Amino acid sequence: MSPRPTWLAARSAELRAVLLDLGLTLTDTEARKILDDKLTEYARLMRVTRQTAQRDFTDERLLSFAQSLALSLSDEAPGADLIEFERDISMPVAAIGLSTAALAEALKVAHINLDDKEAVAGLSLLSTLGMICADATAVLVPVPRPLLLRIARYLDGAATSITKGANLPDGLDETNRQYFADILTEDANGIRALANTDDGDIPALWRTPNPH
Repeated sequence: MSPRPTWLAARSAELRAVLLDLGLTLTDTEARKILDDKLTEYARLMRVTRQTAQRDFTDERLLSFAQSLALSLSDEAPGADLIEFERDISMPVAAIGLSTAALAEALKVAHINLDDKEAVAGLSLLSTLGMICADATAVLVPVPRPLLLRIARYLDGAATSITKGANLPDGLDETNRQYFADILTEDANGIRALANTDDGDIPALWRTPNPH
C-alpha cells in the first residue's frame, strides 16, 4: 500500500492544476514552496498552529489564492524576454544601486545554502538589470515593470528563507538574522512600490543607503 500523501503534497498538486487551468505552470517544488510559505505566514499572523492553518485552507481559499497568485505572476510576464520588453518605469540611479546591492545579498543566501536554482535565477535578474542599465543615457534609467516585480519576489523569497532559519551569509551572526531579513523585505517593498508608480513623478528612494 502506498503511503498517504501529505497535506502539502496533495494541496500543491491541486494548486498546480488550478493554475494550469488559468494558463500558468509551476513545478511541484515551486508549488510546495509557495504553499509552505503561505501556510507559515498565515499561522504566524493568526497565531495558530500549522495544523489549524491547514484546516483553514479550504478549497475556496485555495481557489482564491491561486487566482491571486496567477494575477501576480502574470504581471511578471513569465517567459518574456525582458531585454526587449517595454521599459516604462523610470528608475533613479540610486534605486538601481540599492536594487543591485539587495540582489547581491539575496544571492549570498542562495549560495551559502547551496541552492543552485535560486542562484541561477538571481544571477539572471542581476545580469538583465545590468544590461538594461548599460543602455541608459540619463540619470533616470527606463526599466521594464516585470523585471522589478521579479526582483521584489526574489528578495521576498530570500527574506523568508532567512526568517525560517536558512544559513546566514558569511560575516553575519544570529543577532543580525531578523535585521537582515527585514532589510531584504524593505528593499522588496520599495522596488515593488517603484514598479507600481504611475504618476510620472520621480519616485522617492525607499531607504537611505549607508546611513551615518
